[in-house]
Amino acid sequence: MIFRFLAAVLIAIAGRAVRRVVRGPIVPTWTWSVEMRVVAFRALIMASAENGDRTKRRSMEAKLDPSLPRNLKGLVAVRQGTVGSIQGEWHERRGGFTDRATILYLHGGAYVSGNPATHRRFVARLVWETHTRAFVADYRIAPAHPFPAALDDALACYRGLLDAGVEPSTILLAGDSAGGGLATALLLRLRDEDQPLPAGTILFSPYTDLEHSGASLFRNWETDYLPLSDAGPNTFYIGDADPRHPYISPIYGEFQDITPMLVFAGGKEMILDDSLRLVEAAERDGVEIELIIEPDMFHVWPAVVPNHPATARTLARSADFIMSHTAD
Repeated sequence: MIFRFLAAVLIAIAGRAVRRVVRGPIVPTWTWSVEMRVVAFRALIMASAENGDRTKRRSMEAKLDPSLPRNLKGLVAVRQGTVGSIQGEWHERRGGFTDRATILYLHGGAYVSGNPATHRRFVARLVWETHTRAFVADYRIAPAHPFPAALDDALACYRGLLDAGVEPSTILLAGDSAGGGLATALLLRLRDEDQPLPAGTILFSPYTDLEHSGASLFRNWETDYLPLSDAGPNTFYIGDADPRHPYISPIYGEFQDITPMLVFAGGKEMILDDSLRLVEAAERDGVEIELIIEPDMFHVWPAVVPNHPATARTLARSADFIMSHTAD
């Protein structure tokens, strides 16, 4: 199986390399490294999801146990933990630092893949750059666990932090892709159930429209790594529920009385419209929300190109947001 995945990636890279030599980069600012990473990610995703079957990809991800990059090993400790009955990973800075806040991080993966290990390197860097600690929840995923399983787990984890004595004024929700949509759904549910709200929320390329109705899905197909084969509604997670339920597709939610939000989106990503429509809905309802679009970036770029200037800007702005919205 691994050899088949590797072959798919190499073939895709070879084809794009020829195209680049002949016609130039698909995005003028993309280096060889950036463009080849986008190509490799798409080839890997497509090879691991034959006919919509994600079990092979999940099997591969379950075996992942990546070590932190050399420049982070001595700075951030990662350990297994449980919060509110939900297993996951704690990321904490070494050296006895005082953390400004606790991040509840919800990983991406279209609600059908991903786990704390797949996002370990990105979250570790996020923790170090923002002077925080984070818990990455290993929430249940579809199709074995459709809606509302992931949301129930996210809620249990948040309540677990509160039960452990963590003040809501020092909690930040954060997530990428499906995790960003899930974090937004959790905000709405907390508000609806009169639960204490976190200090703020940071979203990286949030996936907020599971009907996949945004025009950017097709407009930016060539400049992202998400497969166009996923253009239909995400029935794996939706199941028999209404795809426009705000806890599934938060763009249809009402955002009154929600705490501040910071949204990052790539100008070249396929689900750019998910961020635009989310921000439009939140602004309509008076939420303090900021949208930052990196014009030439693709889906969740900070996790894909960790050394890119756009990633450095994203992490720096995240740190500023946390400093501005958490209690001293």
